[in-house]
Amino acid sequence: MEYKHIQTITALRNQNGIKAHRILDIEDKHLIFQLWLNGDEQGRLMVLMTEEYRIGEFIDLQVIRTSRTSYQVTLIGRTPQKFIPVDGRAIAV
Repeated sequence: MEYKHIQTITALRNQNGIKAHRILDIEDKHLIFQLWLNGDEQGRLMVLMTEEYRIGEFIDLQVIRTSRTSYQVTLIGRTPQKFIPVDGRAIAV
């Protein structure tokens, strides 16, 4: 699998706010994931081909809070193996 350059280097991941998020569910054409580390709020991301993803798999997301009640999510791609958390967390820090 081909990864984007910003996904493969820890410093670039941190600089660009990229974190690994576990897919909690797939509904219609949306991937459901835990939005923040300190809460149960879930985010929804629309993708064209959900059959490419599986529940429990990790994807790299860039989540930026744009106001107190809204956020912008960018799907970067699947998470490289070395950045997947081994302790069962839903979001890698």
